[in-house]
Amino acid sequence: MLNWGIYGAGAIAGKFAADFTKVEDAKIIAAYARNEEKAKLFCESHVIERAYHLEEDFLNDTDIDVVYVSTPHALHAEVVKKALTAGKHVLCEKPFTLNREQAIEIFKLADEKQLFVMEALWTLFLPTITKVFSWVEAGRIGEIKAIEANFGFIGNTDPEWRLMNPKLGGGALLDVGIYPVLMANAFNKSVPESIKAHGHFTKTGVDGTTFITCQYPNGTMASLNASIEVDLVNTLIIYGSKGRIEVPSFWMADSATLIIDETVEKFEANIFEKQGYQYEAKAVCEAIENGTTAHRIVSHEFTIELMETLDRIRHEIGLVYDVE
Repeated sequence: MLNWGIYGAGAIAGKFAADFTKVEDAKIIAAYARNEEKAKLFCESHVIERAYHLEEDFLNDTDIDVVYVSTPHALHAEVVKKALTAGKHVLCEKPFTLNREQAIEIFKLADEKQLFVMEALWTLFLPTITKVFSWVEAGRIGEIKAIEANFGFIGNTDPEWRLMNPKLGGGALLDVGIYPVLMANAFNKSVPESIKAHGHFTKTGVDGTTFITCQYPNGTMASLNASIEVDLVNTLIIYGSKGRIEVPSFWMADSATLIIDETVEKFEANIFEKQGYQYEAKAVCEAIENGTTAHRIVSHEFTIELMETLDRIRHEIGLVYDVE
């Protein structure tokens, strides 16, 4: 039985805690938030026994085996290092850090401590995405030639809110653009050979919309777009030499369609396989129980390469965070 603690009591942490009830042989026993009342309300809502508002008390709780980090982006690196130093395994929300160098530093610390750490790229563990990978690997659409992926919505425009706040690592790229990028990297099993990107900046100095074109070493072209200013057609399309795969709302996918000429094959996750955070949580538990310090699907190398790709895109559009 692995005991988990949640660091941060925001909306994503709430979804994670709700889905965690589907994880067997593991339990969330504690949660931390700087605001005492918020910590108590979060724990009451999710039936968690220990509410902490003092970081030191939370990290010093020897009953906690794994810490799930759900804070604004700019705080990830600092919190993950504190959790590892306290002897905890870690699952950290995306983006893992603000840049590649921070990620490398954390993985080095985890190796020294012999502790498990993984970026919470929940999409890669969903049953529907697993099915899409199986179609691709079986050669159903032939050789991948192009990928299109969009994630855009109209977000909260409050300049102090995490989406618009550069001090919190805000902006479209790191918040939602990471999903199209990670899918392109995952299906191509590499980083882009070349990147061209354009960004529209908000008054607060973060990217409100970023459009990206990549070419991978295997020749695959990718069009990857993100926005917190406009609603995009949020679909992943993988074009192959024999056909294509379409995945609507791919980051939380529960259906996918394989199209080859006039033949259409649809996969729909059943009611017990809908999108949820339990799949990545189960994967973390299994890896830790097997004595490994990394997961094969979201390896340390995959995260480092993902952060490198995001760094290159940021360089292209001129997105800089003073908090780095």
